Amino acid sequence: MRRAEQRVLIIKLVFVAVFAILCAGIWWHQLGVVKPRNACLAHPGAQWFPKTHACVVSPGAACEAAGNWWDPVSKTCARVVNIPDFTGRR
Repeated sequence: MRRAEQRVLIIKLVFVAVFAILCAGIWWHQLGVVKPRNACLAHPGAQWFPKTHACVVSPGAACEAAGNWWDPVSKTCARVVNIPDFTGRR
């Protein structure tokens, strides 16, 4: 019986250690070490929120920066098509 209790204790400690390592990794990521503020602001239309260490990129700004057309009503990013290229006429 004593040996079984030791195995259960070892399994518990392994799970606690894995949980602690995962929590530390998530905390490290949330601090913004993985994606720093400068990398966030390199995107057009990005906003940095220092309290939460969050980077939010506006989909409209990202779409327009790529040279596409943004429709805010349907929230669609569409590519502009030139009519002569589409029809084949000159």
